[in-house]
Amino acid sequence: MLKKLFYYILVLIFHFNYSQNKFNSPIDYGILLSGNFGEIRSSGFHTGIDIKTKGKEGEIIRSIDDGYISRIQVSTTGYGKVIYINHYNGLKSVYGHLENFSKNIENEVKYYQYKNKSYIINLYFKENEINVKKGEVIGFSGNTGTSFGPHLHFEIRTLNDIPLNPLGYKYNIADTIRPVARRLYVYKKNHGSLYKKRLQIKRHNDSVYKAELKSNDTIFFGIETTDNQSYTYNINGTYRILLQEEEKDLIEFKFDSLTFNEKKMFLKHLDFEELIRNNAKIILLNDEIDSNYKFVKENKSGKFYIKNSEIRNFTIKLSDFNNNNTYVKIKVFGDSIKKFQGSKNIQYEKEIKSNLSYNLTYNNANVKFMKNTFYKDVTIHFDFNNDTLFITNPYIPVNKSFLINFPVKNKFTKGAYLARADKNDNIYYSSSKIINNYIVSNSKSLGKYFISIDTVSPKIKKIGKDNSLSKKQKLRYYIHDNETGIKKYQAFINDQWALFEYEPKKNYIQYTPDNFVKLEKVNNLLIILEDMVGNKKEFSEIFYYKN
Repeated sequence: MLKKLFYYILVLIFHFNYSQNKFNSPIDYGILLSGNFGEIRSSGFHTGIDIKTKGKEGEIIRSIDDGYISRIQVSTTGYGKVIYINHYNGLKSVYGHLENFSKNIENEVKYYQYKNKSYIINLYFKENEINVKKGEVIGFSGNTGTSFGPHLHFEIRTLNDIPLNPLGYKYNIADTIRPVARRLYVYKKNHGSLYKKRLQIKRHNDSVYKAELKSNDTIFFGIETTDNQSYTYNINGTYRILLQEEEKDLIEFKFDSLTFNEKKMFLKHLDFEELIRNNAKIILLNDEIDSNYKFVKENKSGKFYIKNSEIRNFTIKLSDFNNNNTYVKIKVFGDSIKKFQGSKNIQYEKEIKSNLSYNLTYNNANVKFMKNTFYKDVTIHFDFNNDTLFITNPYIPVNKSFLINFPVKNKFTKGAYLARADKNDNIYYSSSKIINNYIVSNSKSLGKYFISIDTVSPKIKKIGKDNSLSKKQKLRYYIHDNETGIKKYQAFINDQWALFEYEPKKNYIQYTPDNFVKLEKVNNLLIILEDMVGNKKEFSEIFYYKN
């Protein structure tokens, strides 16, 4: 508790200091959001806000305050091209999914990319190495990394990397729209099985929804909620969720801050079966919530025993950052005859306790689960027959990787690899190595595992027909591997390593003329591709350069 109290004091100090000194905006026009802080994503709780950039790449991005660049990363996943700036007030700002950096920063990054002969790079800088001023152009908006449309991912953190909600720093977002209650569920446990029922919510007025339930069980609630801001159609997350009985606060989530350790923990408090079946993000309001989470403000009780003939009144209050509120009022009648039955969650034959380790062997196949591999107690189907290892339950998430020892009967064939099939029989490469007579793999995905063979080389094809290049043009090539995926690529111009950027979402690499490769009028290009199992492809051609 002392640790959490100290954290809150620090956050209050930061908020007080910057209620007096407003940050600049990172863009040159009014901020519209396509994503909120704390909303649920496939990668976990969102640790920043997503700022719309008119649906375009190349929009100017500016530093919000004086400071120095402490880190620059270029990656094909995550934030893509991203800049981290340390400010002189104990805070840090982060700018992700950039298309390019400003000219001086771009030259600095390219120097290290050429030095390391790698497009992917992670650079750290000391104070005063690359200073920036408030309002200085640092880059241009893009769609790099794990991004599905042009925008700016923007964060404010403490210097020890605790994300804070940027809306707490006087970024005024037009918003007169109340949050929405999309789905409401009630749950009960009976003899180790979980039962649930969707409750009908009826709109009473602009801000109040009502629901009723008859029960004589120990129950808890789950809700799916979203929020919109004015002048945009994007469906975002809800800032605050508060469960009350009468007027007593019981459970409260409020997304002013969270840690990266908590980022993935949303899976523990989500109805994962509903997520998989119906893409519904039902947040469970029960007694499994960890009070130490930064975004948990209240955690008294979320489970209620409903006595026969009693009437109890609950409210789930949904609020956005501008304090637009929605109220879901639930009246529960104690009724031992008409209590809800609900649907039962799927059970498999092998029970796994989350607080225990397991070493499972069947027909010489072995799987090791360490303690806390799963967020909670689960059941799985475990079997090995017809050369297929079954570790299945599509309705549970995995917290930590587990070890697979898959027996190999015959001599391992070139191009063979351990494959995984999901519940829809989509096939994925599972990273692995050969140890004695086993393929050994660390995985974070349940599914059906088997040996497959990939002997087909990756593909490469020039985009466009023009073999000439000027200073403002780009050489672009389509690259793709149908089965295991691209492991690495290298490009050489006139026998010198050349920086080609890789965009996996669109399956292309591209080269822009720079000061690190001397281009002649006539140039020889060589590109070498390799997939995950070692199949290679070489491509060569001549191109002409016009300075």
